[in-house]
Amino acid sequence: MEILDRPATNRVTLRVQSDLLDILKSQAARTDLTLNAFINKMLNKNVLYEENVNAILNVVFPHDFFLMIVDKISDRDIQELADRGPGVVSKLFNIIGMQYDVDHVIHNYFAVIGKYCKWFEFSYKVTGYKYRLVFCADSATPKWGLFLRQYIKSILQSLKVIVTAESEQDGIIVFEFTHKDQR
Repeated sequence: MEILDRPATNRVTLRVQSDLLDILKSQAARTDLTLNAFINKMLNKNVLYEENVNAILNVVFPHDFFLMIVDKISDRDIQELADRGPGVVSKLFNIIGMQYDVDHVIHNYFAVIGKYCKWFEFSYKVTGYKYRLVFCADSATPKWGLFLRQYIKSILQSLKVIVTAESEQDGIIVFEFTHKDQR
């Protein structure tokens, strides 16, 4: 049996408005978490988002509206937008002072975007120099899947990896690759 190290914790007393506390309790119950666990999750989410994503100006509006916009864009324009992904992500990493490499992009971009922006559900496996990334996107709009696939592929190619396998089916996008310098 593997024993997981738990991060150190500290006791803190907070004053929270009654209406906000009611909302927090309701959300915690809905997600099947204790109030303490839910508050920790929300604080962690906001801090990670602010540090790793919101370092550059972002426009926030409903996801459904964004999907409607993507559906109206031509395939050529989707490719052009996707090709700009590496520049946007490397700029973000430069602003927050983080190295733009495969491992940092996986942990500090793909995982954060998937978890907090809900573009996709994300999982990955690394075995030696071989990587397998799985993105589960909303398959309701085929153009969203097309954009994500091209966007992710563009970022991976900018990281000098060799994509050895790539697939998409029913909104599940899979990339397998190795580092170019690990041939």
